[in-house]
Amino acid sequence: MKQFLSHVTGMEGYLIFSMMVFFIFFLILIWWVFTADKNYIHKMKQMPLEENDSALTIKTNRV
Repeated sequence: MKQFLSHVTGMEGYLIFSMMVFFIFFLILIWWVFTADKNYIHKMKQMPLEENDSALTIKTNRV
């Protein structure tokens, strides 16, 4: 990484900013995983397995 940064001139600000965004995003993601409501996670986990899916019903009586 140090060799790559030595060849790039004038882009240090963008590199630091992108690393900060990347790091902050994953810190927030880790925080959300540990503080998320367990009922919500269980509900989302069971959604693909549910037989009763009213959101995807297709109307067959079209004019």
